[in-house]
Amino acid sequence: MATRATGPTAQVWLPPGFTLTGGGAYDMGRGTSNTLTACYPTRNQSGVYTGWAAAGRDFGLADPVPLAVYAVGIRITRDGEPVRIEQQVFSATSALVSDPGVSVKLGAGWIGTGGGAQDNYATPVNGNMLTASYPLIGADGNICGWSASGREHDAVDQARVTAFVIGIRTGPDVALEARIVSNTSLLTGYPSALVAVPHGNAVVAGGGALVGESGRGTMLSASCPIISSQDGRLTGWFAARKVQKSAPPSGITAYGVLLEAA
Repeated sequence: MATRATGPTAQVWLPPGFTLTGGGAYDMGRGTSNTLTACYPTRNQSGVYTGWAAAGRDFGLADPVPLAVYAVGIRITRDGEPVRIEQQVFSATSALVSDPGVSVKLGAGWIGTGGGAQDNYATPVNGNMLTASYPLIGADGNICGWSASGREHDAVDQARVTAFVIGIRTGPDVALEARIVSNTSLLTGYPSALVAVPHGNAVVAGGGALVGESGRGTMLSASCPIISSQDGRLTGWFAARKVQKSAPPSGITAYGVLLEAA
């Protein structure tokens, strides 16, 4: 977790033996000023995606807040032996514009488990923030890519947005599938939504958030796993957005990506 700051940044790394499948962040400010600008997978010194990075940004008024960052990973064993898991991260970057948006496709043969976004804003003082980072769902109900968007606020501030989607695959002896669960909030001033994991053997591998009514006063402030205080399990996904006082009520959808044996 990042310490309280007006532009908080933080990274977290999985322990050895785990494969990164997703991650999230929660900008913990209570006001309207500090929101997310980045929530995406990051590489270690060997060039392998094993961690998650996030950043926040205030605008208008200084709003120093802590930032919680989460990396989600899996480890599979068979007869007590670890099962090899391949991982590939696909990404795409938008043009430099005031309201950037981009989508990236998942490569053929990969199982989509999560994704992220980074708003690479051009200036250090204005206000281009993330407004969405969410999975694209194909006709078969599986993840086929990831989409991300940003928007300037209060002042001209162009940016490039990068979208990331994580894919994994295993050998023929272990079959996995990922499925999506989602929940949409009501239209409110400070919308939030959470989606719970159904009972069974599915585990949360990642998740995302999609804004409902878009506008210049709406920004993404949380897309992160829900963790049980009893046993530390991931039990769902939480998403929230902040809305300036002058903006109309809006909504948000939280997506959870569940991974289970096929």
